Amino acid sequence: MISAPDRAQGQDSLRWPFFLPDGVHFLYSAINLSGNKQVDSIFVSSLDSNEKHFVIKAGGSAMYATPGYLLFYRDQTLFAQHFDAAKFTVSGEPVPIFPDVQFAPRIARVVFAASGTGLLVAQRVGDWGSSQVVWFDRKGQETGIALKSGIYGNISLSPDGNTVASDATDSASQNTDVWTYNLGTQSTKRLTFDPAIESMPTWSPDGRHIIFSSNRGQHFALYEKNSDGSSEETLLHQADIDAFPTSWSHDGKYLLYESGAELRYGTISDFQPKLFLKTQSTLRAGQFSPDGRWVAYASNETGRWEIYVSAFPEGRGKWQISSAGGEQPGWRGDGTELFYLAPDGKIMSAPVTAGANFDARTPTALFQAYSREAASATSEQFLYDVSKDGQHFLINTQIKSATAPMSVVLNWASKLR
Repeated sequence: MISAPDRAQGQDSLRWPFFLPDGVHFLYSAINLSGNKQVDSIFVSSLDSNEKHFVIKAGGSAMYATPGYLLFYRDQTLFAQHFDAAKFTVSGEPVPIFPDVQFAPRIARVVFAASGTGLLVAQRVGDWGSSQVVWFDRKGQETGIALKSGIYGNISLSPDGNTVASDATDSASQNTDVWTYNLGTQSTKRLTFDPAIESMPTWSPDGRHIIFSSNRGQHFALYEKNSDGSSEETLLHQADIDAFPTSWSHDGKYLLYESGAELRYGTISDFQPKLFLKTQSTLRAGQFSPDGRWVAYASNETGRWEIYVSAFPEGRGKWQISSAGGEQPGWRGDGTELFYLAPDGKIMSAPVTAGANFDARTPTALFQAYSREAASATSEQFLYDVSKDGQHFLINTQIKSATAPMSVVLNWASKLR
């Protein structure tokens, strides 16, 4: 490890390194993803030492451009400032060179690139990441729009199929919270109000509670709240590693969640964490079968994501469901079918027998989906859900016209002279 977040300073993530001309030192962004933007800063570090140099207060990705400029993000604007790549210091005043630049808040990424020859390519703020949550039948025919345009992350159908829970990002504040949307009355309800990121809402089997993940502490932790908003959220589990809920067992006893690269579970009554599966790879998106005997999950142990099933709770056996890549497994309500998303975006179906013994047959493609591209690999993992009868698919669908075009600016450095 070259460097780690300074927890005492409120940093919870280091990201977006960019090498300086000597090939040894590099810029990086030290940020607080839980809402304290006063922490966000640009530093310089080195490959061959633990040195660290503060450069400037700024959020998001930054870069160096010859013959000596630092490009960084602040207040929805891309700035440039003179930068000494040997002393690691800025001088003069920062100059705005591109207003309303696109910024992805979940990953603190600014959408731009520049060269020392005076060429700048950047994307303006638009409906980046906007999608609609749309119903489709098994043939891929659109049957209705459940949620109109918004920046939705994970989506989850309530057990009765009447309500959708989702983490949604406000385009103005760039804050991500958990909301519920009643499909019958079209009413919406905001469940979380913390400036941190709240994501991956998971329903209880009776639909009365939702467990979600929030990084309001140093790591993503598990919180529980009444789904009607009638209670304050309570901390369910917190550790020194990120935790994301993925599935609540149908008998209401267990919560399956990701703990780093592992799959763990805890009893809802007293929440004593226990290991379910651990491999040399990363495991995610675990889903209980309707009878609670099996868990479907995604693993990248072969070098690409594939879908597997193992017995719960002992983790006995392993059955590979997909053969050409797959993510985001989902069960049919009667346990006779397992769905997943193929690398090319197709919704796949595998007939399964999941009683006392498990068996799966060859998957087939149902239809081509166009789900929203996830901005974060960790906190955005469920881009579709399926009705209990397996006949209707709710898909977080990308809006084709939502992507703003890239702008090209020539001789951008002239603004600093």
